[in-house]
Amino acid sequence: MINATAFIKQLSTSSNFVIKPLILIHGEEPLYVQLALDGLRLQLKNNDYLQRDSFEVDGNFNWQELQQETATGNLFADRRIIELHAPTAKFGRQGGAFIQNWLKIVHGTFPEICIVIICEKIEFKQTKSKWFQAIETGGLVIQSRIIEGQNLITWCQTKAQDLGLSLEPEAALLLSQRVEGNLLAANQELEKLSLLFKGQTLNAQHINESVVDQAHYQLFALSNAMLNGKVEYSLQILNRLKQSGLEQPVILWLLSKELRELINLSQLQQTQPLEQVFKQLRIWQSRQAEYRAVLNRHGLAYLQSLLSIALAIDLNIKGIRQAQGYGKNDAWLGITDLVFKIARGRNR
Repeated sequence: MINATAFIKQLSTSSNFVIKPLILIHGEEPLYVQLALDGLRLQLKNNDYLQRDSFEVDGNFNWQELQQETATGNLFADRRIIELHAPTAKFGRQGGAFIQNWLKIVHGTFPEICIVIICEKIEFKQTKSKWFQAIETGGLVIQSRIIEGQNLITWCQTKAQDLGLSLEPEAALLLSQRVEGNLLAANQELEKLSLLFKGQTLNAQHINESVVDQAHYQLFALSNAMLNGKVEYSLQILNRLKQSGLEQPVILWLLSKELRELINLSQLQQTQPLEQVFKQLRIWQSRQAEYRAVLNRHGLAYLQSLLSIALAIDLNIKGIRQAQGYGKNDAWLGITDLVFKIARGRNR
């Protein structure tokens, strides 16, 4: 497996790129998925892969037709690229078998057909599947990891330099905060800034005046950060949701829903294994680690006390009763405190 940024650099600096019969590009950062795909397409074109066919893969995809199409070779045909766009990477039994069988074939140094699979984020469980491991063994896996925190600040500074700009540290920090979670927006903003201020050194005021806050925060990103114990990040997301105008009852609904689920899990795990509880409550594999993290931090009694706080805040919002410890109608303070208490360290 190779990181998308390293792969792109490898394409630009090495003339000895080995073409594999199947290449998987996946990840959470769409910009680098696309950049890796663009670089790969150019590399293949330079090696006489002149025909490119593209297919969208869903639950109804006909793997048998693809099998027939790839089984008939032609000595005089152009080398071909077959792109399979499969956002969820759910190939089913037929798709998994096709991938494994394709990689069992003895391909030449320049395989007649290069299959490129493009996916979004692949879950950890999927990386243990036979089809994924077959690609790792006989093909190439390119992963585009999300860029955040200090890495995003560094990315902004490097990208700015590439465009003939220089960012003061405070400017780089502010820019990263305004585009966090949306690297496509970051790229666009820096290109715009390079046109406005070519060759200049930008400070925080330039960013304030020129860059719209495009942070790609979603309501359920708050849930993810909070359950994983990222206190500062959770509060930052909550503040952005508040600034975006999201109403208090919507956020409180999310907090209450998660607390009820956690209380249910905590109660049931006292009498049966947690794996069995997850199955009983139909908790998706992708969310189990988050719930485990909270259950390791907080006990049942503490979670129940937090749900009581959520109820008090709800009454405050409705004007029925003042939430204990908060000023009249100061529901935002209560919601902030509740997010902090869910995300913070161990309480039994």
